[in-house]
Amino acid sequence: MDIKLTTNFLRPAALLLASLAILAGCGGGGGGGGSGDDTLPDPSALRVMVSDTYGTAVADATVEAAVGTSVVTGTTDAQGVALILFSGTSGSANVTVSRSTFISKTIDATVTANVVTDLPVTLERATSAAGGSLTSRGAPPVVNTTQSMTFDIELVVVDGNSQPIENLTVTDFVLRVCTPDPANNRVDCVRRSDPSLDAAYAPVTGTPEAFALIPGAPAEPYAAALMLDQSGSIYGSDPTGARLYSAKAFLGGLGVDDWVLLSAFAGGDAATIPDKPLTVYPPFRDSSSAPSYFSTLDSLPALVGGDTPLYEALDSLGGLVVSDATLPAGIAKSVVIFTDGDDTACAGPGACRTRRQQSIDLANTNKVRVFTIGLSSGVNFETLGELANQTGGAFLFAESPEQLIPLYGSVGKLLSLSLPTYRLKWTVIADSPVFQSGNALLGRVEVKVPAGTKPSFDVPFIVGIP
Repeated sequence: MDIKLTTNFLRPAALLLASLAILAGCGGGGGGGGSGDDTLPDPSALRVMVSDTYGTAVADATVEAAVGTSVVTGTTDAQGVALILFSGTSGSANVTVSRSTFISKTIDATVTANVVTDLPVTLERATSAAGGSLTSRGAPPVVNTTQSMTFDIELVVVDGNSQPIENLTVTDFVLRVCTPDPANNRVDCVRRSDPSLDAAYAPVTGTPEAFALIPGAPAEPYAAALMLDQSGSIYGSDPTGARLYSAKAFLGGLGVDDWVLLSAFAGGDAATIPDKPLTVYPPFRDSSSAPSYFSTLDSLPALVGGDTPLYEALDSLGGLVVSDATLPAGIAKSVVIFTDGDDTACAGPGACRTRRQQSIDLANTNKVRVFTIGLSSGVNFETLGELANQTGGAFLFAESPEQLIPLYGSVGKLLSLSLPTYRLKWTVIADSPVFQSGNALLGRVEVKVPAGTKPSFDVPFIVGIP
């Protein structure tokens, strides 16, 4: 049997023949759908090699190849490879490659008898519009009565390419009515001194009473430390590693005077990162050397496990940022946290609130702004909102992995103060006297974006009551 390889890789013929026979006996390339012919008298094959735009292998992608009436399917392995086998078939092939959170791609290939043909395929990540909230730089909240409050918030809204959407109108923003949901065991509407209590509220008008687009300021250099959640729950919320791809997009978007440091956090016996609760990959790197972090990011999928020691990791990283003598004097310093959950080290809402305030106070003392990026509805909006808002940062929320990339892409503009925001005002009425000093209002704004993008999405926010 004469097998020819249209590839630049050298492989012993015996090994290839054995792999072909084994895969054929298993019913096709990559674990699915072949002819099941053990003899393969006239073998032909496509070796489909799938990667993303950074060259990272895409595992678990579905490959479907059709040659005439013969259709063979397979799934890429951990190296992003699927070997698609045909028996006694040659001709033009129509190959479709798909994977959740990626844009499906269809390409043409040629299947030749006695030949294994390499077919590299690059999949692009799917993206969608997203947004975030920050403390308004306008008027502070006004408590009209203990059941009525007027407040401003500022929102950032970006499209799937991380560009600010600046053509929205007042009718594109709607404050949702908030009703407590005791079954989820956390506050959704109004946080009170007793963390077990909540209260419903509704806006006087669904759309804002006042509306303004605030232009971004001239960009200022920054030093940012990325802190990536590597706890075990990441397997479920980010199975395709969108956070790691997004971090690469952020690293590639640094300005010439910006600096970045990479770190990962996880805790407990099941944690697999080298140093618990925080592994730091020094040193700070500028825009020219930041891509050298890509290989570290590619290693993180194998280091997922453990709990979420959010506050301990933040305190440690913030201390490293403020004490780093290699950074330019006077440069703005920040920590950018990505997480899909809440701190698991503190016991109960009251204790967690106290511990969170300690981290906020330390960050403010060190003049380190905290930016938070939450993925999935499992994140604690109160936690991430307060960490960001009370330190001068922003809380960005991705309901799906598709929203992560544009959010990460916009972080640089937020850090440099050059991203425009929408300033919005509402008055809300509560069903009980809860607008008192020390409490906090939590909410969601529905944002309607132009046709051709995701039709609408929610942006969560939190407003402290003075």
